Amino acid sequence: MTAHSKKDVESLMQRLQERHEALVEIMRGRESMKLTATGEVPALFVRAEDIRFAVDDVATALKEIKARLGKG
Repeated sequence: MTAHSKKDVESLMQRLQERHEALVEIMRGRESMKLTATGEVPALFVRAEDIRFAVDDVATALKEIKARLGKG
């Protein structure tokens, strides 16, 4: 177990939380209605490109945590 500065850990936690919140917001998408054989049903429109970028941001934050805190 290695000791890390509280400031560094909190900074990493904050960055991960911000990126996670951004991903969740993108996943909520834009509400709309979708026409099906049985009528209209509620739907969400989500841009695939936005999802990919947001997931990459979260993965990058996790890799940074692993690189900085996973040593020892």
